[in-house]
Amino acid sequence: MKRIWSKRQYIFRRLKLTPATEMLIYAVFIGILGGFGALLFKKLIFSLQDVFWGTPDMAPDSLFGVGWYHRLLMPMLGGLIVGPMIYFFAREARGHGVPEVMIAVITRNSVIRPVVVIVKTLASAVSISTGGSVGREGPIVQIGAAIASTTGQLLRVRPAQLKTLVGCGVAAGIAATFNAPIAGTLFSLELIVSDFGLSSFTPILVSAVGATAISRHFHGNITEFDLPVFTMVSHWEFAFYLVLGLIAGLVGFLFSRSIYRADDLMEKTKIPQWIRPVFGGLLVGLIALVYPHIMGVGYDTIRVLFDGGLTLKVMLLLVVLKIFATSATIGSGGSGGVFAPSLFIGAMLGGAFGTIVNYLFPSVTASPGAYALVGMAAVNGACTLAPLSAIIILFELTNEYGIILPLMFTVVMATFISRKLSPESIYTEKLRRRGIKAHHGEDLNILRAISVKDVLRSDEASICEADEFNKLVRLALETHRNVIFTLDRNNRLTGAISLQDLKYVLSHPKELMHIHHITDFRLEITPVLITQSLDTVVDRFAETGFDRLPVVDAQQRLIGSVIMSDIIRRYNQEVANRNIAIELGARINAHDKSHMLHIGGDSIIAEIEVPDWMVGKELGELKLRTDYGVTVFLVREIREYDEPDLITPSLGYGFRRGDMLLVSGTDKGIEAMKRNIGSKR
Repeated sequence: MKRIWSKRQYIFRRLKLTPATEMLIYAVFIGILGGFGALLFKKLIFSLQDVFWGTPDMAPDSLFGVGWYHRLLMPMLGGLIVGPMIYFFAREARGHGVPEVMIAVITRNSVIRPVVVIVKTLASAVSISTGGSVGREGPIVQIGAAIASTTGQLLRVRPAQLKTLVGCGVAAGIAATFNAPIAGTLFSLELIVSDFGLSSFTPILVSAVGATAISRHFHGNITEFDLPVFTMVSHWEFAFYLVLGLIAGLVGFLFSRSIYRADDLMEKTKIPQWIRPVFGGLLVGLIALVYPHIMGVGYDTIRVLFDGGLTLKVMLLLVVLKIFATSATIGSGGSGGVFAPSLFIGAMLGGAFGTIVNYLFPSVTASPGAYALVGMAAVNGACTLAPLSAIIILFELTNEYGIILPLMFTVVMATFISRKLSPESIYTEKLRRRGIKAHHGEDLNILRAISVKDVLRSDEASICEADEFNKLVRLALETHRNVIFTLDRNNRLTGAISLQDLKYVLSHPKELMHIHHITDFRLEITPVLITQSLDTVVDRFAETGFDRLPVVDAQQRLIGSVIMSDIIRRYNQEVANRNIAIELGARINAHDKSHMLHIGGDSIIAEIEVPDWMVGKELGELKLRTDYGVTVFLVREIREYDEPDLITPSLGYGFRRGDMLLVSGTDKGIEAMKRNIGSKR
């Protein structure tokens, strides 16, 4: 790796390439890799379907041709394979893929473990090909992101560049899947990168174009569906599309929440996580005994709908059954996406709605297929709360300009209804449950990990509100603070006094005639609790306008204060530490399989498992730097039922068994710490 790194630097220096040009070169490379990754993933699914079912497709007619026991047991077999694979090798591969990428971008500086590429590919391919009711777009997003992240780590790019490269991998996967480069670009920018700046937009677009070129080279300029010709019979149809949008918004919201409701129910069963997908497969198999339409990605059933092969009753039933089957598959721990199921549900909903209005108003409505087409985008937009991506994907699938107006109108209405019901999308709901604020960017998520007590000050000015007014005047002349906190006789906080208001009164003698008590100056103020994190404190500063806020305990007794400049300083320090630690961790993995990197003299940086004697103790009480000369930069938490989480530990962090630590010190000091053989300083 060192040789590759030096060679790359030498070539770029000789060519006099700018950083922007370097990123474009990386983007082309990521686009090609992402395009091949998407093609190989689809090829693997078709091959496994041939193995498990004796046919490369999963059309309803083909599934009806196999024995009933086959439809019942095959999804269970898939769960039996997928559950242990995910649990023991890469728990990030559990679920639908996109939230896991968002979590990596927000909390781990876009670092995704290389093993995720392999495990996600195999687990999702098995889930889909054995009949699990999931899609392939979410896994392709995660696979593309993991390929890009691994490439960026090997190239040792900066965290900001790595984030853009992950966006390139996501765009490449979506573009290659749908033969839609614009949709892939917007999906990545709207949901993953959340940055439409030119420095991000250009490389991501280049990757999407590169992946699409790879896809078209091998499969031609074709799309997933042979879609009907779209026509608007009458402008009265906008009223029907309005109703469809309202219904699609409600259905999209219900679908999003059903996924997490199923996950909650499965958690309550206390069934071991590695075996749970078997039970999800059983539920899918039971439904498939009568309606195998819900198995797999579902695109074959959508094609049957466009060919007019489904009745109104079947379409309405499939809306409900697909929601239930997908929730069972993902909620039980299967691996696969929700993008394709949302298109399936939207197509069935739109087709059923179109059948009804076409029957009631045949002279002013288009065919049911047109409504099915718009319904696909509407439910998808309602689930993802990303209307722009949903609109563009369907537009690129049809290449029909006449669809734009009803498509935009219906998708926007569906998204509006879904957002009114909940501000979280089917992706960000998982982040919310993990305590990650996707809508506020990375800064508040970093502040969330820092406690108020980490920046607590004890130099605030305070006064008992029962004291004489003259004492307040003397304190105001002596202090350099802009705010004085008022207390009762039991040292409990009662309010705050702005020195700006006090100085105004003191400079206008006539105003003093109306002042008798300290309480005449007191302002109401909501204190900060010592147990809170800094993300809530930032919001409080914005509300009050003060540069210093009081900190109280559970009994409302004043114990200190926090100031905004300390929070900003700690935030900058945390960002710097996190970036350095993650980059060093990536360098260690790339440099040496021993997980150790020499940085000069006797000093090393190493990745170690937390020693047994440190389990259950807090970082602050261990005095590792004093006793062993060891500093803990980063902790990779190993959670029982979730993927590892990278954090920069505070002094109050309690170590848990299985934690991986990124530490610096001497080889002798680190070994002494691991064996707990006493002070080495």
